[in-house]
Amino acid sequence: MKRSALASLVGFFLVATFFTPAAAVTKIVTSCSQLNAVKVISGTEYTCLKSGKNLVWSKRTDTSAQTAVPRAPKSFDDLIKNYRGIAHEAWRKSRKQILGASKNDISLKMVLGPNSKLTNKNPLAAVRLVSRLYPEYVKFAEVSFLAFNFEDRNWAENQMETIIPNAGSQWVTKTACVTEKTCWGGGAFHDSGSKYLIVITVGLRNENTTSGTLEAHEFTHILQQMTYGKGRPATEFLYDPWFPTWYWEGQAQLSQNAAIYFDSFADYSKNSRDFAQDLYRDPVFTSEHIQKYFVFNAPTQWQKDYTRWRSYDLGGMFLEILTALKGPDSTMRMWKLASEGRSFEEAFEIIYGTPFSKALPIMAKAIALQLGRS
Repeated sequence: MKRSALASLVGFFLVATFFTPAAAVTKIVTSCSQLNAVKVISGTEYTCLKSGKNLVWSKRTDTSAQTAVPRAPKSFDDLIKNYRGIAHEAWRKSRKQILGASKNDISLKMVLGPNSKLTNKNPLAAVRLVSRLYPEYVKFAEVSFLAFNFEDRNWAENQMETIIPNAGSQWVTKTACVTEKTCWGGGAFHDSGSKYLIVITVGLRNENTTSGTLEAHEFTHILQQMTYGKGRPATEFLYDPWFPTWYWEGQAQLSQNAAIYFDSFADYSKNSRDFAQDLYRDPVFTSEHIQKYFVFNAPTQWQKDYTRWRSYDLGGMFLEILTALKGPDSTMRMWKLASEGRSFEEAFEIIYGTPFSKALPIMAKAIALQLGRS
């Protein structure tokens, strides 16, 4: 949940931005029906874009590829040396995954408030992009999509309780939509069975509610729960048997940008940096300070030294490194190994080939360098 860019309830809220392609349309092919859908014909990529009032398949040339690309890190051994290439490599591997994945016939059971209107007219497009980012982890389960504005919040609370009982439906009125001006964001819920629920507030129309990143973030949480087989923890600080907050929110943060901005590195990097702007501004975030953030079962002093919102921006940069090294699939495979009884540290070493304790100071240093610090 997310109450604002960096002031939100840990678990589900996030920041979204407009989808503004940097790629150039070079040839109109034919009509299509799903905005931002992608297909590859004889090695050529086409994207479904809006042309006037119509949707058309358009051949695209990514202007991002015309600029010099920093050398990508290959392992933790050269991560610090090649830290400038982390973001582009994470984006490139994510884009490659999306373009190469088969279509998953994921669907949403829409439940829209009687007085509510969707701000993002095609939430399913974002969901399907994320399903192509992690194609091996999509289960064909019942996924409901509950959308409401401030006027419909009591109705939404009753609907949530009906769809997934005892999942904390009071969250709707006590956290997500307390006032009309603070009625924004979303959440993802699971009944530990076959039902999943995405909850989205649609009271405010702005860039945070129209691009698809909101839906992409929450569907990533759905996939985490699908893969792990359990719902989210009741507390933000204890992780057993769940992964730390900075991992599951960081993964969703990375996913929302990688999925929605898969065809433009310029947009991907801009939105990633905009979201993490506080990290760039605050000189306290040195490699030492960053390293001390990534803990398990956070002690009281830790909770005084760091705000809970760091799980999104620092967590996102942590997951960006893992995606750059091993691709997006590796980050979801962590949940699969956890579902088989592996601890976070065990799963990390199996997938990334290095003990977490050894990798962490290297990752912290690389993040600090990206922020312009040592």
